[in-house]
Amino acid sequence: MDLFQAIQNRTSCRVYLPDPVPRELIRELLSWAGKAPSAINVQPWEFVVVTGRERDRLVQRLLQTHREKQVSCGAGTARPLPEPWISRQRRLFAGMKPIAEQLSLDLNHFIGEGSCRFYEAPAVLLVFLDCLFPASRMVCVGMALGYFLLAAQAKGLGTCPIGLINAYEEEIKEQLNCPEEKQMLLGIALGYPDPQSPLNQFKSDRDEMEEMIRWV
Repeated sequence: MDLFQAIQNRTSCRVYLPDPVPRELIRELLSWAGKAPSAINVQPWEFVVVTGRERDRLVQRLLQTHREKQVSCGAGTARPLPEPWISRQRRLFAGMKPIAEQLSLDLNHFIGEGSCRFYEAPAVLLVFLDCLFPASRMVCVGMALGYFLLAAQAKGLGTCPIGLINAYEEEIKEQLNCPEEKQMLLGIALGYPDPQSPLNQFKSDRDEMEEMIRWV
């Protein structure tokens, strides 16, 4: 697939086929992610890939924790989002709501528990950064994630970055025996998209970039 096609067509996939993703294919995608640039070449990104029964156990732990704590999507901001960011968020949910209603889904429940289930994707990637690095190194990890998402798209796979589970970082690290000095940044659902699902036909809009650029 052409790079610009991958950029144009990539969207967050929330319904997956049960087919497992071959380990060698995941390894190839991570190899492409590792070609991303990083400050002074430290390549600070670390990935934990969870599949099979371990994925199922992780999902059960997350669902239990989510039902106790009930963290909502977008709860990590320091204060309520002002404009223009809040309008963009509202447009996303407004666009998804009719599809969810068509499928008799409660959208908030679907997003909340769906995030903890990784939307039933057969593979889960958890992205970590060692706590010895400053917060600025998250930019390096972000570039690697961008490479990964586009490589997955080019290979016919669906992805969905999931931030809600960051609220349950301690439970995830305990479940997977991750070192305390590692900070979890993001989860990614990975699998083959269900082409029949109306939810996979939805694509969030984007504002014109000119509104976000200041020329000097």
